[in-house]
Amino acid sequence: MSSSSTASADSAKQAAPHAAAAPANATALLVRFSLNVFLACLTIGMSLSVVPLFVHDTLGYHNVIVGFAVGIQSLATVLTRKFAGRTADQRGARVALTRGLVFVGLSGIALLVTSLVTFAPAPRLGVLTIARLLLGVGESLCITGTLTWAIGSLGAAQSGRVMSWTGAAVFGGFAVGAPLGLALYGSATLAGVAIAIGLLPLAGWAVISRIPGVAPVHHAGGALPYSQVLRIVFLPGLALALQGVGFAVIGAFVVLYFDASRWSGAAIALSAFGLAFVLMRLIGGRWPERFGNLRVAQVSLAVEAIGLLLVWQAPVAWLALLGTALAGAGASLIFPSLGIEVVKRAPAASRGTSLGTYAAFQDVAILLTGPLAGAVANPFGYRAVFLCGAVAAVLGVMVVVTLRARHR
Repeated sequence: MSSSSTASADSAKQAAPHAAAAPANATALLVRFSLNVFLACLTIGMSLSVVPLFVHDTLGYHNVIVGFAVGIQSLATVLTRKFAGRTADQRGARVALTRGLVFVGLSGIALLVTSLVTFAPAPRLGVLTIARLLLGVGESLCITGTLTWAIGSLGAAQSGRVMSWTGAAVFGGFAVGAPLGLALYGSATLAGVAIAIGLLPLAGWAVISRIPGVAPVHHAGGALPYSQVLRIVFLPGLALALQGVGFAVIGAFVVLYFDASRWSGAAIALSAFGLAFVLMRLIGGRWPERFGNLRVAQVSLAVEAIGLLLVWQAPVAWLALLGTALAGAGASLIFPSLGIEVVKRAPAASRGTSLGTYAAFQDVAILLTGPLAGAVANPFGYRAVFLCGAVAAVLGVMVVVTLRARHR
């Protein structure tokens, strides 16, 4: 038997104790969970598209403050992943998701206050910062609560499918939310965007309110100490973080790279990455369970590395576009593939905390990559950042090889 077959067999054996039969209406449940995530992430996409305009044009602040206003939400998400996971584990995933929707709604109210008050710019920026923090906490609770609730409802054997659909809903929400937010901002100013953000959580709750909750799992020894959660999550999370470097450099620098190269089609490059990412999630959502989650993660990281290397050395625009599409396709299945590994390793009583911590690895990677890659681009040019992303993806392959060796 080949080593990959052995790894797949070992993976199946490890998954077996946690597996549960999926309900007959599993797909219908998954659609409802994903629709709720899509509606929640619409609010994030809407906010991201209009906050820079409001801070720069209306409040009159320079780009550093614009960057702060945008980035503070991601920081809040990173810092509350553990809290969101503990809430799902100890109070129930339904409670975590409900609280997340409440936080998103409160962020809309704070944003409405920001748009209506006539204070000086500094107090308005303060209220806007509160709105961004609330939205970041809401994002953390909504996504962690949804993942934990959906896996608990459908069974751990469906965890890869759950994460694939959820990820597609997240990126779909971001993609649709950005132009929707700009349209509302242009016709109804920030107040229209704020009202939409305040109301969308109600629509999300209507979608999932009749789904039965999943009771928290309590073992005699209680939930794992967080140090043990970190040990469980570290290698899968490290590989995910290394994947996130390539994701971040394309998002932050591909437009600038096209402009510096005097190529047209910069917007198409971002679309190619996003479209390939979402299509691969939809097409290959069950590949991790079918072919072995670590095998799929290893191949995916290799494809991402090839795509980034192609962008790095592309002599013409169409090859760079092909590279971004390959990178998007490669990055797509890494989160669900490695997430299955986390679900296998973590006891059910600590599943939410483990998944939240696992996702935080990618959050931190994306937060740090922007400024670090910018420091590389200044002396070496934009091409160099894509080489850095490719090197990170290759290191990710090595981490997954280590995981597969431990399985064998």
